[in-house]
Amino acid sequence: MRMKLVNLGSGSGGNCTLVETERETRLLIDAARLGVNYITDRLSEREVSLDDVSGVLATHMHGDHVDAGVTYPICRKHGIPLYVHSGSFEDLLRRSKKFSELDRAGLVRKFDDSPFAIGELTVAPFAVPHGSGGWNRDIVGRPVGFRISHIEGASRKSFAFATDLGEVTPEAEEAMLGADALAIECNHDVRSELDSGRPRFLVDWVLGGRGHLSNEQCGRTAARVASRSRGSVKRILLLHLSEDCNTPKMALDAVRESLRLVGEDHIPIDVAAQREPSAEIII
Repeated sequence: MRMKLVNLGSGSGGNCTLVETERETRLLIDAARLGVNYITDRLSEREVSLDDVSGVLATHMHGDHVDAGVTYPICRKHGIPLYVHSGSFEDLLRRSKKFSELDRAGLVRKFDDSPFAIGELTVAPFAVPHGSGGWNRDIVGRPVGFRISHIEGASRKSFAFATDLGEVTPEAEEAMLGADALAIECNHDVRSELDSGRPRFLVDWVLGGRGHLSNEQCGRTAARVASRSRGSVKRILLLHLSEDCNTPKMALDAVRESLRLVGEDHIPIDVAAQREPSAEIII
């Protein structure tokens, strides 16, 4: 029994992650902005067709995670259900009239805070603090992370996925404990963000509790989860790096140092890119 995870692209320019079992279940976490052809081609390289995908899980309603130009045609053309938290449903419809049509076609599935099954996988949502920057009637919905598990008899494999969060709450950290792999946001270097020349309101939002996770915050979270999980975490994937205020080296250095301080720096770390698939994570 194995479960695979590969990120197809991660960042403000678009997000999409493939999850698959050895047998038949394939899911996408988010599918936006990267382009339908890009996602189709990256899946094809893995011998996966969109017709094989059982569902798209939406983390929240920001346009780099759900959009009418990519998410809608992928779901509508291939009959793929779009799973959204019930607290995000109204914002989904507000994002585009196309999603009202998708709902009428029976392809929008609402979930709440309880675990639910898609094929061989069990999806357990958990709340994450991310929100509106307070401009242009920002559409965010009710952001969530996911603990996705493959259970077969007494054997359980799982990974925790948490991107776009301004801070890690005790609830979110608890949801990550004991996972075999951790996919987590590592958005920015704080000094680079402060020196970026971006508008002050944007910097304040990114650095705030409803913005994005810094390298140091990510590192501390990964270290706590790894040490509290007592050896279960075998791989870490860093997501949603800012192209303006971060580099893979800065992200890796910060997370590795935090892991070193708790004796967990043996855990392999991969970094997701904006337009290049990540390494395959097999658990």
